[in-house]
Amino acid sequence: MAEEEKPGSIQTQSEPEGSIRPFPTPPRNPGTVRVFALVVGINDYRGRIPRLNGCLKDVDQVAGYLREKFGDPGKAPATTVLNGAGNGHASGGSPIQVETDGRLHLCTLTDSQATYDNIVRGFREHLSNATDKDTVWFHFSGHGAEQFAAPEFKALDPNGKDQALVCYREENDTNSQLFLADKELAVLLHEVSKKKPHIVVSLDACHSGSGTRDLAEPEGLKPRTFLFLQSANQEDPALLPDVSAVRSFDSYLGGIYSKMDDLDIPVAEHVLLSACESVQTAGDLPQGGVFTSSLIQALDEAPGPIHYASLFAKTRARASKRRSAQNPQFDTIGGFDPYTSFLLGEPMGDINNYYEVFRQGGGWYVRCGAIHGLPAGRQEQIRLMISSDNLKDEDGNPLKVGAHIEKVGARHSRIKLMEGESLAENGEYFAEVLAMPAAPLYVKLEGAGQAALQSLKDAWDASKNILPAGPAGDTEPPALTVEATGSESFIIRDAQSGKLLVEVPAEAGGLARRIQLVQQNLDKIARWKRMIALDNPHTRIRNLFDFELLVTDKNRNTVAYREKEVTIGGTDGLLHRTANGSGILGINFRVRLNQASQDLYFYAFDLSSGCAVKFRSDEEKVIRVANMNAGDTMQLRTAPYGWGLGPDDQEATRWFKLLATTEELDYHQLEQAGLSGHRDAEEEVFAPEKISEDWCAETIKVTLVRKKAG
Repeated sequence: MAEEEKPGSIQTQSEPEGSIRPFPTPPRNPGTVRVFALVVGINDYRGRIPRLNGCLKDVDQVAGYLREKFGDPGKAPATTVLNGAGNGHASGGSPIQVETDGRLHLCTLTDSQATYDNIVRGFREHLSNATDKDTVWFHFSGHGAEQFAAPEFKALDPNGKDQALVCYREENDTNSQLFLADKELAVLLHEVSKKKPHIVVSLDACHSGSGTRDLAEPEGLKPRTFLFLQSANQEDPALLPDVSAVRSFDSYLGGIYSKMDDLDIPVAEHVLLSACESVQTAGDLPQGGVFTSSLIQALDEAPGPIHYASLFAKTRARASKRRSAQNPQFDTIGGFDPYTSFLLGEPMGDINNYYEVFRQGGGWYVRCGAIHGLPAGRQEQIRLMISSDNLKDEDGNPLKVGAHIEKVGARHSRIKLMEGESLAENGEYFAEVLAMPAAPLYVKLEGAGQAALQSLKDAWDASKNILPAGPAGDTEPPALTVEATGSESFIIRDAQSGKLLVEVPAEAGGLARRIQLVQQNLDKIARWKRMIALDNPHTRIRNLFDFELLVTDKNRNTVAYREKEVTIGGTDGLLHRTANGSGILGINFRVRLNQASQDLYFYAFDLSSGCAVKFRSDEEKVIRVANMNAGDTMQLRTAPYGWGLGPDDQEATRWFKLLATTEELDYHQLEQAGLSGHRDAEEEVFAPEKISEDWCAETIKVTLVRKKAG
């Protein structure tokens, strides 16, 4: 059922199809990338805000890592003093220093230096100097807190609270801001992103104190959270009498939101590494924060460049050894590619199916479950190979341990080691999925290049259940064809429509390399098809909400669609015409709450016909039953992004998928870049018991067909 909405904004955000993160031309050179870092740590909080012990150690760890990797050991660092207005914004306060050491431009703010004003200046006067060839890293170690957001944000953020970083403030200084809210950080990051640097944010803080604690907490541990709000009632006083429980609308960055004609929280493309889940506390130790220490250890032990998805898994594994009741989180925001190298921003090739293996309650588990495509009922057929940097034989050669899935869970699954195999309980392990009994995908092999075709057959990898089709009647009809041409290229097509999906030309490399590319593309197509089909027929949460796809035309009229398949007639009266002649519509997602009985996490994905799978929410969205009622709605993006028909296209199809879970999800594991050569038109302009370990999916297929007006 389609439901027409009142006119709204057509401001949109997007990035080019087929590459999750756009890169400048010419591409970034990892040997010349400059890093602009703002590193903040506060131990010496004043008044009723509890002091901390390890935040200055965090600053030392982060700064030390940066100096080692990007500094110039043969030259003394230079120091620049920032003491004026920056980036067109008025600023004052004490001078702050920037250290220039080789390719590193480092500003550290500790204790009394780390005021609200100085942190804002660090963004506007320092980080804003980064260009599209550079990287920005903002790190904060200190307290987090919650404050009720200004009521004007209710439509954009139904949860009604700001997630804030607690800045340094003298006890009797009632004129300075104490909290840097998430909505202010969003503006600052958006300002910095205008020159398109690679942006990294790491926060060793937590915002709520509702988390569980480990039965055997490390000695000296403190939580990095300041319980500012004493009640869920906005009328009740907060802990500090001079700071209101409710933020005033004109206090956000000097009234920046109150000056907007159309209220909108901006989104900058970046990766966010944070200390813990939303219901946990971040651990503070005298030797440093659990999260920061684990992050720097993972970086120090990496043999070379490491992408963010791998860094996250290794950081979490190390954090769990320090404190089991803390799981670091990883969010890719605004289309950031998690498979680019840390700080360098280089793409690091195809996604490997590696998942963290961990010990819990006397058993071994892998962080891979039904939501990643593991089928229940045939667990013993799902084979794994476990490896570790520390797992070696007597001669020092890498050892691998075989295992299979014993029980499939929603997000992680219990595994059983092969007979005679064992793992040390304190080891760090990752598992590769070798064989998975997913529904087979059959491929017809044909073409004039018989030698190349035979080489492809000889090298065929059937472990992902992508199989060569047999004679008609022996197997299911093929879904794909691979043609080996006389010129030694390989062409992959849809077997039913004949549509060209991707070509691996002879110039792509030697025959072995071209065969590898064919297999990688087939795997990518299979993952894409299985993502479209992903569902949980046994869910108990599907009726708690409705998923709506919001489509906005050039006249700012918005229609909400709930049907499983939608066909839209694209006329010149509806499509927003871009500079290159494309006709686009605005795309957004909305969740409507039917029952306020369960906290839920929502993740929106966009699956293009070029087999790209992109996370399309601004960030992980959470419905808290304490803050929302039945009938309330939440948009998953602050602004729509543009999708539509290219200048020569007559039709385009997308699948829009929502995953809803009862626990937080490592959603980046489901993303993938599309096949080369595929670009649709996208433009930047435009009281039962608590349910646990549950998830469900909703999919809407949209076909946009060009129609003439009249």
